[in-house]
Amino acid sequence: MKLIIAEKPDQGSTLASIFKHKKQNGFIEIFSNDVFPEGAYVTWAIGHICQLVSPEKYQQGWKKWSLDHLPMIPEQFEYEVTKDKAKQFAVIKKLVTDPRVTEIIHAGDAGREGELIIRNILRLTKCHKPMKRLWISSLTANSIREGFQKLLDEQQTRSLYFEAYTRACADWVVGMNASRLYSLLLQKQGFSDVFSVGRVQTPTLALIVKRELEIENFKSEPFWEVLAHFNMDGKKYTGKWQNDGETRVNKKELADKVAAFCKGKPAEVSEVQSERKEFLPPLLYNLSALQAEANKRFKFSPKKTLDVMQKLYQKGNVSYPRSDSRYVTKEEANTFPDILNKLSHIKDYESFFPLPITSISENKRYVNEKKVTDHYAIIPTEQIPNVERLTPDEKKIYDLVVTSLIAAHYSKAIAEYTTVTTLVDGRAAFISKGKVQIEEGWRKVLKPKDNDDEPALPKLTEGEQGKTDKVEVKESKTQPPKRYTEGQLITLMKT
Repeated sequence: MKLIIAEKPDQGSTLASIFKHKKQNGFIEIFSNDVFPEGAYVTWAIGHICQLVSPEKYQQGWKKWSLDHLPMIPEQFEYEVTKDKAKQFAVIKKLVTDPRVTEIIHAGDAGREGELIIRNILRLTKCHKPMKRLWISSLTANSIREGFQKLLDEQQTRSLYFEAYTRACADWVVGMNASRLYSLLLQKQGFSDVFSVGRVQTPTLALIVKRELEIENFKSEPFWEVLAHFNMDGKKYTGKWQNDGETRVNKKELADKVAAFCKGKPAEVSEVQSERKEFLPPLLYNLSALQAEANKRFKFSPKKTLDVMQKLYQKGNVSYPRSDSRYVTKEEANTFPDILNKLSHIKDYESFFPLPITSISENKRYVNEKKVTDHYAIIPTEQIPNVERLTPDEKKIYDLVVTSLIAAHYSKAIAEYTTVTTLVDGRAAFISKGKVQIEEGWRKVLKPKDNDDEPALPKLTEGEQGKTDKVEVKESKTQPPKRYTEGQLITLMKT
């Protein structure tokens, strides 16, 4: 008989759900079937059941905070079961040591943390039974069944365990030593608090502090802009006075003088420059890109986005959420037509169909096996939910994932950016900028808010003449840099 160990209770339930089964206390019994002729047990961790032990458990002297004891580096790092999860650990240990269990199936999340969680449990139970690895990127019934039929040898993912284990030890070394070091040094300066220092938290905090100091030290300065409203034989538009490439004026007197000079004067279009720009559809999402977008659009925290994604993943509606790749394999790309066909029947998306591009399986912008790491990009699965039954938050995140896939099957967006120079009385130069959308392309689906959003300009040609209808002086102040949003911090932390 085989023992399947999942990372979380709901994940364990989902894995067992495609077979006839019976729920027990802390585990599920799967009855004999074509995949498990002898039946199987499914149990689960509750996230990180094990934790690295505290310093005093290595050496009693390390219990006292002293500079003389630093650095504290154990010869061998040790894990222990967290007290609040001891009951579930006991269930797992009993099943692991059951003589009827001849093989373990590691079914933690298919990533390095999932690798660490289950293998640490097996280390503490002193399990030496043969082990296989379930490695799937979605929790649909088809993926689960196929995954159990194509189990990996545990050696194929062992390096991920070493990677996660090393990272955890590095966090311990930096956190335990640097927190004590700074706390003790600051105590000598009169601070009585304990200061937390971490491998990830401290450089991230440094980014926030640096920006806060920039804001604190920023001195706002007033400036003025001269705006002219032109009429070229019925074609109306606005321009900003420009001098040596700068539209801002540091002295109000000068701005007022320019405005007074231009009022009611004749105007002529002296130059029209147009540049056509093409914009390819965005790449598919990985977790950090999705978190940044959800924060930008909905003000979701990164944790909230991950939590919502995890729920959708558990329901089998989206692929593995913790992916760091924005590409898919050709095998995955070949499943898109079927998924998109199902999505086309959903009211929210039917206006996007039929798609301009029926398949992207040959498009290397999205399909690149060399850039697929442990997992491919986040995509909707063939298990399409009843969208109306999703929670509002689930609906928002699911919509982001779905529309990113639909947009990938659209052509590029094309816009023409125009810069017009208008001379007033042959002397004062005014600049006007505008954009014309030539081909909407993928923007029909995603409709991003452009940072370079420009007003529309009438069709103008060099030499056209008219008049200056109105001139005004606009006063503004320079603004300090903005504080980072959580979405921006996620992007910064990647680099």
